[in-house]
Amino acid sequence: MITDYSVQERSGDEGLASAVLFLPIEDNPRASGKLTADAVNRIWNEVRELAGVGAKTPHSARHAMGRHLIAKTGNMAAVQRQLGHKNASYSMQYARISDDELLDMLDER
Repeated sequence: MITDYSVQERSGDEGLASAVLFLPIEDNPRASGKLTADAVNRIWNEVRELAGVGAKTPHSARHAMGRHLIAKTGNMAAVQRQLGHKNASYSMQYARISDDELLDMLDER
């Protein structure tokens, strides 16, 4: 899917040596070479509204991804890699569980 995006949508960027995946439109004279935080938030809010999702932020989606990975795999290394944490201790926050979650887990056993 990323390759398709790169080929179909970003073919004019071939000369750019950028590790940035999502770049601003090619013909934007004010573009700095990557999307700004404001641009990401603007795009996020448009897509969020179209999808009918409540007031969530890109950061809350990132957090949900970390929680989902822990719930599905229990693999802290997977969380660290997916979220790009250099320090594994940053990934540990996704392993915390609430009292209700702990009781649910114990009830399942």
